[in-house]
Amino acid sequence: MFIDVVIPKDNEKEFIKVAKKLDVGGIIFLYEKFDKEIKEKIEKLNSKDFKVYSGFLLKDLKHALKIKSNYDFIFSNGERSHFENKNVDIIIDLEDKNFRDATHFRNSGLNQVLAKLAKEKSILIGINFNLVLNNKNKELIIGRISQNIKLCRKYKLDMFLASFAKKPYELRYWNDLVSFGVTIGMHPSEAKTSISNRKV
Repeated sequence: MFIDVVIPKDNEKEFIKVAKKLDVGGIIFLYEKFDKEIKEKIEKLNSKDFKVYSGFLLKDLKHALKIKSNYDFIFSNGERSHFENKNVDIIIDLEDKNFRDATHFRNSGLNQVLAKLAKEKSILIGINFNLVLNNKNKELIIGRISQNIKLCRKYKLDMFLASFAKKPYELRYWNDLVSFGVTIGMHPSEAKTSISNRKV
């Protein structure tokens, strides 16, 4: 069952409506603002035929444990210390950094040291389709993602591919995401695994 990740703005019900039409089995709603009532909010959105989860984009590690007790998943944008935290589930947007590429390789936000830490902590490496969809410099971002895919393969890291849609119309069929994964360098089997690689 394909469970997508989206970033809502008080439009959760609209996301669910569109997701059902696309045969999405469930959604992880990803938030940046802490809500102590999130469990009750998510429970109201759940139904027998559609599963809903909560996710939080972590910025400050000192709140990680509190957030973990309230949200189903903790995401991170790849701060170095976050690779060492057992409360982090998924790291995303490694490629979306303002750094220069080296002469002979791309600075993709992931390296040998970070890859080993992610493996040790069982952290998934997220691939954000929306980051490519809405980026002016698509070639650069795709190149960085492709390099990270190779690093994930080398160090046997689990990858996590989702739409990360910010608007309901940005949602995609699961097979479209698989095709995207193959296009950017995944093996077909890796792409299929990456959209079902959910700790749910």
